[in-house]
Amino acid sequence: MCPFSFFFFCFWVICYDHYVASIYKRFDSPWYWIRYKTKDGRWASKATRYRTDNTLHRARARQEAADLSVHEQDKRSKDLTWVDRLIETHQVADNTRIYYRNSWRNLIRFMSERKIALEDFTPATAHDYIAWRTATPRTGGGFVGRNQALQDIKILKWIHRNGRLLGHMTSMAMVDFRSRKSPVQRKPVFTEQDIARCREALASRYIPDWMSTSFEIAYHTGCRMKETRLPLSCIDLDAGTMTFPEPKGGLGRAYTIPIPDGLIPMFRKMKATPRSHTLEWPGAGTKVSCYWRRFFNLIGLKKHSFHGLRVTRVTNLRRAGIVQAVAMRLVNHSSTLVHDLYQRHSVEDLRNYVNAGLPPSTPQTPGGISGHAPWENPPEGTGFGRGHTLSHKRPTAPEDLKAGYNCA
Repeated sequence: MCPFSFFFFCFWVICYDHYVASIYKRFDSPWYWIRYKTKDGRWASKATRYRTDNTLHRARARQEAADLSVHEQDKRSKDLTWVDRLIETHQVADNTRIYYRNSWRNLIRFMSERKIALEDFTPATAHDYIAWRTATPRTGGGFVGRNQALQDIKILKWIHRNGRLLGHMTSMAMVDFRSRKSPVQRKPVFTEQDIARCREALASRYIPDWMSTSFEIAYHTGCRMKETRLPLSCIDLDAGTMTFPEPKGGLGRAYTIPIPDGLIPMFRKMKATPRSHTLEWPGAGTKVSCYWRRFFNLIGLKKHSFHGLRVTRVTNLRRAGIVQAVAMRLVNHSSTLVHDLYQRHSVEDLRNYVNAGLPPSTPQTPGGISGHAPWENPPEGTGFGRGHTLSHKRPTAPEDLKAGYNCA
């Protein structure tokens, strides 16, 4: 099947678990479709009775796909439950564990389609996986980049290493696998015009209120997306402080900062209502980042992202001359390396400092010492001209050149 036909047939894969079957959308159909493998090993597709515009139907279609799934029964693909246990017992943050699970599911799907075992992975197979992963539609649409596929391979190497330590496998083929990452595109800074455009669009009656609230909190504080949902009990208007109880890193990283002046009116209105948090996310089964991706695309800021507000906050603090230690405290950065990565330096930022450290000097005339042409006698004491060993005769004047070339 040619790439164009495949893209028309399957816009994106919505989800997949340990099962081979998956659900997807078609351009010409309002229903979820299921692609599954029959008992004789052939791929087939069928339409469900669940609509793509219904969030609840997505979970039901996924369950129907699970019921139609066919697991590989050969010995090579069995007894991989130790990988699941390894991931669940690995000492990492909850969000990182979800990342490990998703990578492992992609690896399982690849092994199932290629009919290979976990130990069969070699550097050549890893390159095949990278090509397969970047060509497979991702959840929610679009395709992953090369760096994401390399992260999956990194987790595969971690599984191989622990599999050898636990006695589940003996393969050493992936020990020395290396591959260069693609250059990472840096998130741009929001300009004042970009912020004004976002606020104008967020004021539309078609945009949910939680998006405007989340935007303002992130813009003024530089916090991450999920940190914008704050319990109102963590906002103390009398003391003028706000506490982020569950930032990245867990409860142990909770921090408190003064309330920015731009947020005080909004927080006062919230305190006068019976709500418990600054905002409520949309219904279950929806991905909040997808809302923002569509929003920025619609208003013409396709290269921007919600996390760019954090980059903007860090950059603005640096432009304002705030001491790095204070800036890191305001945005809850514990690493100076990470904090430096968030800063952006434009040419205009450097204009006021380009002459710093340089002594004042007189303008230089092109081709000679300041204040006279090369064919003129330089002033005494310059080290050039009459009476100095480095200058035996007067430099040639334009009149001499004219006479020598007979240009009259």
